[in-house]
Amino acid sequence: MVTLSRLFIHPVKSMRGMGLTHAFADISGLAFDRLFMVTETDGTFITARQFPQMVKFIPAPLHDGLHLTAPDGSSAVVRFNDFAPQAEPTEVWGNHFTALIAPAAVNQWLSGFFKSRCPASLAGATVNPPGEAPRCGTALLRRRLPLPAG
Repeated sequence: MVTLSRLFIHPVKSMRGMGLTHAFADISGLAFDRLFMVTETDGTFITARQFPQMVKFIPAPLHDGLHLTAPDGSSAVVRFNDFAPQAEPTEVWGNHFTALIAPAAVNQWLSGFFKSRCPASLAGATVNPPGEAPRCGTALLRRRLPLPAG
């Protein structure tokens, strides 16, 4: 017999998870689980493997969006209605889909914590993995779109 001893969701991929006593599940999975992610400007996601400080961010789902608290105590709120209406290409582990991009103010705030992976000559940057082209730009918070019904 399978026993579930703990239940967690991660509202933002690679950021701190939240323990739950119960959760709603639909075709997309648990409500609010990895609904958001931080990406490079080209849509490629970033993770705590690249930026270990991601796990120190505290995401808190709101009925109309998301509240993020950074390790330094600063915070940002983004409402679902604030996301750009145009869906943009996004990629996670080779899976391609579209997502909506958060407003510039939120993305600028996040970019202060997650410096893009650029050539080593740029201040504060890390070297790209072997064979990978440089990706430079602003970190973007994206919201995954729901799966189509049916």
